[in-house]
Amino acid sequence: METIKAIAEQHGTPIILFSENEFTRVYKSIQSYLPRVKHHFALKPLPTKECIQAISACDGYLDIASIGELELVKSADPSMVARTVYTHPIKKEADIETAALNGIKTMVAENFTELRKIMKVAPEMNVLLRIAFPNEEARCNLSERYGADEERFERLYAFAHKIGANVIGCSFHVGSQMQQPNEHVNAIRECRRIYNWVYENFGVKFKVLDIGGGFPAKYTKDDMDLEDFCEPIREVLDELFEDEMDIWSEPGRSIAANCHIAVTQVIGKVWKNNRMWYYLDDGVYGTYAGMMYEDISYELHPTKYSEEEPILSVFAGPTCDSIDVILKNVMYQPLEVGDYLYSIRIGAYGWASRTQFNLLAESRIIPYDFDLVAIEEFIEESQLVLA
Repeated sequence: METIKAIAEQHGTPIILFSENEFTRVYKSIQSYLPRVKHHFALKPLPTKECIQAISACDGYLDIASIGELELVKSADPSMVARTVYTHPIKKEADIETAALNGIKTMVAENFTELRKIMKVAPEMNVLLRIAFPNEEARCNLSERYGADEERFERLYAFAHKIGANVIGCSFHVGSQMQQPNEHVNAIRECRRIYNWVYENFGVKFKVLDIGGGFPAKYTKDDMDLEDFCEPIREVLDELFEDEMDIWSEPGRSIAANCHIAVTQVIGKVWKNNRMWYYLDDGVYGTYAGMMYEDISYELHPTKYSEEEPILSVFAGPTCDSIDVILKNVMYQPLEVGDYLYSIRIGAYGWASRTQFNLLAESRIIPYDFDLVAIEEFIEESQLVLA
C-alpha cells in the first residue's frame, strides 16, 4: 500500500483516511434496499462536517443526540436542520428549548417527566414515544436503558393525549450491530398492534414509525449483507403499514464503519519477556477506542509485506497506561521504527470515542477516496503469498 505510506509521509501520523465515496455508497445502498424509509444518519458514531455534507448531497436526513451535534449540523449545512430529528430520550429542559428555537421539529420522549418538559418549553414539538424491545443478543442492548414497555406505553400515551402533546408516532431501537433482522421484524409487528390500539382507544392515526438503527456494519465476511438484512424489514413494512405512513430509520454504525482507515507509525520497539513490543503513535485512547468501549478487535496491516520469519509480537499505543494495547501475542513480520501500519473498517465509534489522555496528538482526518474492496483483495493476496 504505497499510496497509504505516501500520504502518511506527507501528513505525518496518526492520521485517518476518510473516503466520502465509501460513506456515500453505503448510505445510498440502504436507501435502495429500503426505498420507503427516510434514513436519518445517526451522527454519534462519526460526528463530522464531511459526513453531514455527504448526507445532504444524498438528499438524506440526520439523527442527533445533543445540542453539540445540532451546532455541528448548523455549521456544516444549516439547511439540514429541517431534516434532522433529536432522538435522545432524555434531555435538559434548556436543550429542548434550544433545539426548538433552532428549528428542530421532532424529538423523542420515553417517560412522563420528559413529556412535561417538552410541553413546558416547546409545546408545538412533534413527539415520538420510544418503545422498549429488550434484546440480549445486541452488541448494545439499548432498550435496557431507554424505552417504555407495553403496559407503561399505554399509560404514557394516555397521559400525552390528556396534556395535548403532539405525538406523531413511535420509535424503537432493538440494539446495535444486529446479525439478523428478526428483532426488527418482530418490533414492527408489535408497533402495528400498538398503532391499532391507539386508534381504537383514542381515534388517533399515527403518522410516523421510526424503526431505529441496528443495521449491521460489514466488519467481517460473516456479518450479514445489508441487502439480505433489509429484505424482510421491507416486506413486513409493506405488509403492515400503508404507503401514507412515514417510515424513518436511524442507521449509524453501518454507514460509518467502512469509510475510515487509521494509519499509525512504529515509534519504538523493545524485546522483552520473549516477545517484541512495538509502540505506535495511536492506540486505545485514540482511534482504537472501539476496543475499550465496544470490544471490537482491529487488525494491523503493514504498508509493505516482508518474507522474514514472523516473531511473537505485542502492539501498544503511545500512552503510559498499561491497558493501551491494540494486539497482544500475535505472530507478525519484523518491523522497524518508522514503519507504517493501517487498520480498515474503523470509522464507527473510533475517532468519535477518542480521548485526550496524556494530551497526545489526535489523529487528523485526511480526505482520500480509497477503494476498500481493492485494499482487502491486496491484503488477502499478500497474506496468501506469504502463507
